[in-house]
Amino acid sequence: MSAIFYLPQNASSVYAKCTKENDCFSCHSSQELRDVHKTCQYLNQGCLSCHEVPKNLTALSPNSSSNGKGEKGSCGGEKGCGGEGKGVSSDIQMGREDWEKLQRSVHETVEKCLVGRKFLETYGPLGVGSQCVPVDTFGTPSWATVDMLGESDNAIRALKREIAHIPLIYKDFWLFWRDLEASKKCETPLDISAAIGAAVAAAAREDDLIFNGLPDMNVAGLLNVDGRNTVKLSDWSVIGNGFQDVVSAIEKLRCTGFLLPYTLVVSPRLYALLHKVYERTGKLEIEAVKEMVKGGVYQSPVLKKDVALILAAGRQNVDLAVGGNFKVEYCGPENLNHRFRVVGSSVLRIKCPQAICTLE
Repeated sequence: MSAIFYLPQNASSVYAKCTKENDCFSCHSSQELRDVHKTCQYLNQGCLSCHEVPKNLTALSPNSSSNGKGEKGSCGGEKGCGGEGKGVSSDIQMGREDWEKLQRSVHETVEKCLVGRKFLETYGPLGVGSQCVPVDTFGTPSWATVDMLGESDNAIRALKREIAHIPLIYKDFWLFWRDLEASKKCETPLDISAAIGAAVAAAAREDDLIFNGLPDMNVAGLLNVDGRNTVKLSDWSVIGNGFQDVVSAIEKLRCTGFLLPYTLVVSPRLYALLHKVYERTGKLEIEAVKEMVKGGVYQSPVLKKDVALILAAGRQNVDLAVGGNFKVEYCGPENLNHRFRVVGSSVLRIKCPQAICTLE
């Protein structure tokens, strides 16, 4: 499912559609999982009941089968006896429900926190091994040709093509051996607070790349790309100034040739300032702004200072190339504890900088 930029902020999937991955959370939103898997016995736990838990998360234990046929090893799987359970103390024994809970919680957190993917269309996923993607730059929109013989040469073509690297975006977290043991043997709920924190950090970092870019890799963001339009930001604490600034930015985009819908992204402070009753209309100023832009109004905490962004969203102007959607991967054990990683990969592709207008 491509990100549908004209829907409300909480109503669109932020995950790129993918048929290559073997887990549901890589390509479906939470609501879609509930709709598609209505008869799943693990519906309340997630949707991974039809997929295998990663092999390195299902280590053998003394009470588990060791030969894949439901039979125990000759020595019951005791460590150091030469049986199939040798070295089991360095592996992780996580039940299916805990693994589903971990993946589902991270998936829902990322889906809720990401802002850029709510209005940008996605290209991919290309696969976690993809390390670069072409970026074409196009000129401003022009009218289609009307004649009798179709001999005019007015085709759209790329002005230049560059190659963008797709960086990994990740945050690690730990699950402790004692907590896993307590969850398994004492039926104590597994605390996944660290995983949620990692998911929030990963989502915020992708949004930071989308809006502010990554100078070390020569990747520009929506707020600092060369060739964008700019409008001076007035004092939005004065009623009506925010609406008038948005109108000025939209007028500049329209004069350049970009049509509706537009998307507005603002800092949290400016978003709060839009929630004032607009003159004598009885409506909030933000409602008038939403009617004007048609593509939704969003706020993002990665916009630190007072800045606003108007974008003519659309795949022809800008999109997000996704290598791999965010998911949980197991890194390995250390001192009996276990390291996990919330990881994804993506890069912003700005194809027409003139489709962007910043208010600063």
